[in-house]
Amino acid sequence: MAEDGVVTGHWTAPKVSLEVAEATPPADAATAPVRLTNTVKKGGCAAKIAAGTLSRLVRSLPVSTHPDLLVGTEHLDDAAVWRLTPELALIQTLDFFTPILDDPRDFGAVAAANAISDVFAMGGRPLSAMTILAYPLGMLPDSVLTELMAGAAEVIEEAGAVLVGGHSIEDDTLKFGFSVAGVAHPDRLWTNAGARPGDVVLLTKAIGTGTLSAGLKAGEVGADALREAVASMRQVNRSDLPDDLHAAVHAATDVTGFGLLGHALHVARASEVAIRIHPGSVPLLAGAREALAAGSLTRAHRTNGEYVAQSVAGRDALDEVAWLTLVDPQTSGGLFLCVAPERADAVAAHLAARFPRTSRIGVVEELGAGLPLRLA
Repeated sequence: MAEDGVVTGHWTAPKVSLEVAEATPPADAATAPVRLTNTVKKGGCAAKIAAGTLSRLVRSLPVSTHPDLLVGTEHLDDAAVWRLTPELALIQTLDFFTPILDDPRDFGAVAAANAISDVFAMGGRPLSAMTILAYPLGMLPDSVLTELMAGAAEVIEEAGAVLVGGHSIEDDTLKFGFSVAGVAHPDRLWTNAGARPGDVVLLTKAIGTGTLSAGLKAGEVGADALREAVASMRQVNRSDLPDDLHAAVHAATDVTGFGLLGHALHVARASEVAIRIHPGSVPLLAGAREALAAGSLTRAHRTNGEYVAQSVAGRDALDEVAWLTLVDPQTSGGLFLCVAPERADAVAAHLAARFPRTSRIGVVEELGAGLPLRLA
């Protein structure tokens, strides 16, 4: 931290605290409510580079290999995994984005939950989180940053991790997130490459954050209507499965900006299987269907649909709203788990105690000569 108190460069935080210098906000910033979503063009995971574009760019990059690199970039998995010892692996991930909510404390909490989710999606335990911050000093009051960090700190503690510092720059647009480190036993890792025919597909959270946040930004969805969505996004994806049920999960990912079908496609391709999704079984957040029907859409609805279009069988049987739910870009979405059929009921029951919207949404099938995603 610089001597004048402005958060610049690297900083360390042995305790959960943050000091900021007095900025020079607009004259009415102390009293006027700040609508964070109005300060950006795109918010949350909907601001990601389109899945098709990202896939093409990643393919053009050099691929790193090493005997101890257990998970790299080859399958677009949730995090990188490095084997430290035969019994310990390091999980590394990072995630940041622009505001998806107007309330800074909620936005901070969601940003933290979303970043930490990647460690849980790999079957790991998060240890530390480092802040990634771009902040428009002079445009937003100091209180926004204080609330951001307060919300994030609450969620990081809930996840069992520790906030240890970060890096910040001054920028015209608020961007916020975290680099997270976690650990797991190499034999207990979840990846997106292990799904087996016959597995039951479970989803732990309802869908709809993309359309609801688009409606909020456009002023078509009120803050009260987002109550369930905010609670869902704030909830950390900590499953706490006992060892026998943890081992019954053959593949896993979390559902974020590429939508349910985009992330399902990554699992299907990495595992060389087909995944059948039952659209009527996919849980929706309160107000999501109405917001979709009213046209509250993001650019990512279109790009996600384009990304999976050539890999999906059964699209023609769905109405437009049903289709849009499956490509809705999620922020801090649920875990997508492929579970051994004989243990699926037990895993679902355990998860439902923590995630009440846990649902069976599909099954893993042999790929054969068909398409990797099937809707029915």
